[in-house]
Amino acid sequence: MIFSLAFAFYAFVTVAALWVVLLRLWPRCNRSGRLGVTVKAITGALSVFLLLVRIGSVPLWKYVFSYYPNPSLPMLGLVSAALCQRLFNISFFKRADCYAIWIFGAVIGSVLYLHPLLFGTVDLYYWGWERELSAWLLGALAVGFLAWGNRFGVVLLSALLAYALTALESRNCWDYVMDPFFWLISLGILVVRAGIMSLSWIKRVASRVRAHAVAETQAPELEVVSRGLEQLGDH
Repeated sequence: MIFSLAFAFYAFVTVAALWVVLLRLWPRCNRSGRLGVTVKAITGALSVFLLLVRIGSVPLWKYVFSYYPNPSLPMLGLVSAALCQRLFNISFFKRADCYAIWIFGAVIGSVLYLHPLLFGTVDLYYWGWERELSAWLLGALAVGFLAWGNRFGVVLLSALLAYALTALESRNCWDYVMDPFFWLISLGILVVRAGIMSLSWIKRVASRVRAHAVAETQAPELEVVSRGLEQLGDH
């Protein structure tokens, strides 16, 4: 691992992630909610300052990465895209791209982290150490997403490049496309979206049931009225 490259990678991830959080919190703390140039500069400087605060003799950003040493490239891509959207109002990922990222994180992360609970003798994580095999697999995934027209393929190509340069501390290919935070965030977002969709479906069904019930209760009244009008017409 190239030390300067790793240092820049870790520093950018921590600063960008904290900067995005501060930019998202600002509209809730300020009535106007506007993100002017001054606010963006202040929150950026505050992000750097907070991460340089020492806990004992260790800066906060190093302290964080002592528990979380390998942020994956998809996580880096999401943080970078969110920061660009907040700073410059530029969207790199479409909704379909985001769905692909979250589904990938939830499914692949669940398989990698939970498969020992079901198949104790099988270690899928081991195959990440096979550089040639894992590189071909990662490249095939990237080409597949790009052929599908999904920008997540660009993120996977970036992960392949970082893997070739050994940009992270780990030499396991899986660590370049998956990490615990990315997995948990992906699961959380999909669960929340599934809950929202379920509530929306329940509301639509309840609305149809109410409309049907109202129609049934009004049907006898309408029939009585129509009979009365027919009798008047006969007279």
